[in-house]
Amino acid sequence: MAGLLIIAFCIIPANIAFAEDAASGSAPLTLEDFCRRVLAYYPKLKEQGVTVELAIARKLQAQAGFWPKLQGLADASYSDDPVYVFGTLLRQRAFTQDDFDLNRLNNPNARANFDVGLHGEIPLFDAFQTISKVREAKHMVESAKHGEKFTRMEALLVASDAYLNTVVVEKVLKKVAETCKNSETDIKQAKELKDKGVVLGADFYAAKVIFGSLRNINNNLTAQKKSMHALLNILMGEDPLKPVQVADVLQEGNGASVDLKKWLSQAYTLRPDLLSIEEAIQAQEAHVSGERASAWPIISAFGDLRENTEDFRTGGGSFAVGLKGSVDIFEPGYSSRVKMAEKSLQKLKYQKNIAADSITKDVTSEYARLESLKANIPLLRDMADDSDQAVDLVLPLYREGRKSIADLLDMRQGNIRTYQAYYAALVSSKNSSVRLLFLSGQLDESQAIGMIAAGK
Repeated sequence: MAGLLIIAFCIIPANIAFAEDAASGSAPLTLEDFCRRVLAYYPKLKEQGVTVELAIARKLQAQAGFWPKLQGLADASYSDDPVYVFGTLLRQRAFTQDDFDLNRLNNPNARANFDVGLHGEIPLFDAFQTISKVREAKHMVESAKHGEKFTRMEALLVASDAYLNTVVVEKVLKKVAETCKNSETDIKQAKELKDKGVVLGADFYAAKVIFGSLRNINNNLTAQKKSMHALLNILMGEDPLKPVQVADVLQEGNGASVDLKKWLSQAYTLRPDLLSIEEAIQAQEAHVSGERASAWPIISAFGDLRENTEDFRTGGGSFAVGLKGSVDIFEPGYSSRVKMAEKSLQKLKYQKNIAADSITKDVTSEYARLESLKANIPLLRDMADDSDQAVDLVLPLYREGRKSIADLLDMRQGNIRTYQAYYAALVSSKNSSVRLLFLSGQLDESQAIGMIAAGK
């Protein structure tokens, strides 16, 4: 998902001037509301929705092959051709005894004819072409729906990842800002003592270097916070400069452990992209059957109603009904069409195997990563608590002159790094849990929010 986040960052203009953060009293943007707004805007999800609609339209188009066709026909002609005039007189029911005169037969007067009618045709047997197309279209509709569901899961994964990373940046920044404020006070006091000769200059300047490093971390996190806020707005389709305030959902907890075998089983059964390929395979199988059966004869029934008139006041009507059939005795492209359809089916089956192998690799890797994070989080939490204790113990020693200002700031810098590692592991475990839901095909709004809120 790092690639998706990078793409989102790249569309932010490099010279953008970020707006101030939302006022502290404003209501925070909850994870639930954020996910809802991301799903409402996500362009790729809308594109998949159109793909589903197109597939449904193709299915309706294929079903139309079962229905009869009705055409309206009309033409107008005017000629003195003997054959034309003789036939026209018969069609108009206007032929008389005098029209057998040889001179009139050979040199008739020009005559107009208006021919209007209806032509209807209904398929009786079309070599299973319509049935094959309907089956193919039906499976493609299901394939498109699975694709839409997978894209929806992808949007939720991106949303939860962006939201959690914003939360952790703000938590670390708050810790760093507090440390910088305390360190600045200590540095001022140390300067006064240095000027009086109480504090060694080497300790003082070493402390200033550490303080500069802390300020550098603070500045980087401040810029990162603004970038993350811009990313949240972009994912919601909002102005990147719009102020955002997120809620702290980064709570530690031990979720129920799920066996790797169960994760894999769920992934093979529920992954929408894998199901989409399976539906595409069944659609292609129907296509192959249709191509093979296209060598069979095609039979249809037809009916015609015709009216021929010269002046729309008199004339004659006629009808015709019958059956017609056709069969290709030799079609050079038949074998190549069948072979292309069969090879396309074979390719889809290979794609399914590739997707299944990729799922196995991704789920196994993510599961191992999550287990490692779960094991490390308690250790990092204890380290963070210990570093707090260390700072608390060093502070009075510094004030008593038993520890230098450099020792104090070095301890505070270590405290920041410990908290950075702890929060990074905590947010990674949340993202890993959500990603496992994604990889196993189970991710939806309630699952994502529940997984994070429950501390799993």
